[in-house]
Amino acid sequence: MLRMRLGLTCLLSAVLVLLSGLFSGNAALAAESFKDIRGHWAEKVMLEMNAYDIVHGYPGGEFRPNNKVTLLEAVVMILNTLGLNEKAGQVDLSGLQFHPSVTWGKGHLALAVENGMLTRQGLPQINNRRLASRVEVAALVCLALGLTPDSSYVTFFDTGEIPEKYRGYVGAVVKHNIMRGMPGNMFSPNEPVTRAQLCATLSRLIDQKLVLPPAPMNLVVGRIASIDVDKQKVVLRNLEGEKTVYLPADMTVFTASGTTTLGSLNTGDRLKCITDGQNNVRYASLVDGSPSIKTTVEGVVVSFAKGSGGYSLTLENNEGDRLTYPVEDDARLIRAGKEIDASGLVENDYVEIGLDGNDRIVRIEVYPPERISGTVVEVERDALTLRRQGEETEYEVSPRVQVTRNFIRGMSYGELKRGDRVEVVVMNKTIFQINLLSDVLTGQSGMVSRVHSKAVYLYVGDEEKRYELDERVEVIKDGRLVGLDKLRRGDYVNFEVDSRGYIITIEILDEKKGDFEGTLKYLVLYPRPWVTIVTTGGLEMEYEVSTSATVLRDGDKINLSDIVPGSRISIRVEDGKVTEIEVLDDQNLTVKCRVSSINQERLRVTLEINGRYFTYSLAPQVTILDRNGKPVSLEDVKGYLVEVRLKDGEIDSITII
Repeated sequence: MLRMRLGLTCLLSAVLVLLSGLFSGNAALAAESFKDIRGHWAEKVMLEMNAYDIVHGYPGGEFRPNNKVTLLEAVVMILNTLGLNEKAGQVDLSGLQFHPSVTWGKGHLALAVENGMLTRQGLPQINNRRLASRVEVAALVCLALGLTPDSSYVTFFDTGEIPEKYRGYVGAVVKHNIMRGMPGNMFSPNEPVTRAQLCATLSRLIDQKLVLPPAPMNLVVGRIASIDVDKQKVVLRNLEGEKTVYLPADMTVFTASGTTTLGSLNTGDRLKCITDGQNNVRYASLVDGSPSIKTTVEGVVVSFAKGSGGYSLTLENNEGDRLTYPVEDDARLIRAGKEIDASGLVENDYVEIGLDGNDRIVRIEVYPPERISGTVVEVERDALTLRRQGEETEYEVSPRVQVTRNFIRGMSYGELKRGDRVEVVVMNKTIFQINLLSDVLTGQSGMVSRVHSKAVYLYVGDEEKRYELDERVEVIKDGRLVGLDKLRRGDYVNFEVDSRGYIITIEILDEKKGDFEGTLKYLVLYPRPWVTIVTTGGLEMEYEVSTSATVLRDGDKINLSDIVPGSRISIRVEDGKVTEIEVLDDQNLTVKCRVSSINQERLRVTLEINGRYFTYSLAPQVTILDRNGKPVSLEDVKGYLVEVRLKDGEIDSITII
């Protein structure tokens, strides 16, 4: 009787009603009211289907929700939901045979045959009392919509009772949340369908945008922007913009816990309306105010368009995957903190979308591009840390990032290095474009000696140097831009110069607090411990070490005297004293010292470094040179002042100074 095939001509030919234009203020009658459905679990969906003019009641104001539906009635209701009622009245009945008891609905049965829902041979077996079972309704809906059968979603305890030929249809409607199981994870395949159950099934087709409401009815969901009780007028806002509907003052508006009326509605409420062709409301209910967001996804918009099933959005996430999601009609679309309509979202916008439990988009936040200039502090595979106006910020880097040099020549992301001056395009903390400003030299440090209006003298290492100031020089202190007059003699600074040698940025360091990294130049233990470090930019910084300071190497506590001068260390300074020292690398360094003793047998050398003694093994290919660069023996360097280079903790070279 039911045709088991997939090929199906598309039935979704209803015309989309535009959401703009002039609206009449003459309210039409609302949908019917019924005395036998109040408090019924399917009360709302039965009233919705009646408002769509798909299902009607019986004389005397009854709906009879628990009446069982005949197969003929099921076919009629399904086709009417698809907006094919008028077409059913025009179909050619010639050559078809019907059961003698069928006196109405022949056009709908014929159209069902034409569209692959029923077989011509099965028509004579459909009498006007033949009840529709749940599996038959599943098959009719699946074939009417052209869904792909999928038995993998059939996981009910009574799956064995579902005929094999129907399981794919059942799985398809379950997959699309059109039909659901009964209590106890049962499908009850042979149980007849009631009017209430079929209304619930068919209402989901419209709510989930699988079909359009039958013309001239329309479904409008939005947040209330304004209410005029006197004119019985409500303005709703959704992705399409604003739409005016006319809601009678005495019409029942359903809520999650009961009912209300127009006078009790508030701006911001989410309202679901079924309207006629003149925008008069036939049914209304309040929807949950803020749909819960289960998941968020970020990415670049590939496409955003409205089809027969409503809006859908395709984006490319930060892993390069393209994902497509349906969008709720009243999803909130926000750009720069302001709500906008669908026209404000365009290709290549960077967005964060919020998905509800059904993977439908309920919120879209658009992050406009921001151009930022800064200095590279750290380069990682998928992250870049920049220093900008004295503050360091880590950004994610998109896999599709584009990197250029001076906005022209392409280069790879891997070519970037610490100290590079860059301009980046950032969207929601993710970098999509990087331009290397190659005429900037960075990463230098010094101590202020003298300050003039157009130049500054700095001690860099042991040498005083004069630098011209760019006319737009930035002076940064405590993370804020300040005037040049805030620069004082003795200030420790980081600075950047361009290819002309002009300083373009000066950052005044607070030497009394903060974290600093550099090479340990001197370590004094008595009478009070002091350290002197040399930063990467050549700045020497000297501090007293607190008696309670923590000293770490590879996460373990060590003694201050265990630190080898020349090691790479990080210090934490509070109130002008070092409170923590971490040894970053004492296995690879170059240090000036004196050769104290030599163990030829074990190939070990003891070095005197700043009055303390450290013993190291010789590398297999150690180089030993005199002050003229000529090779000498190990014994020849004993007692001499030398420069020693350690590599991986072994002496790699010894050169007499």
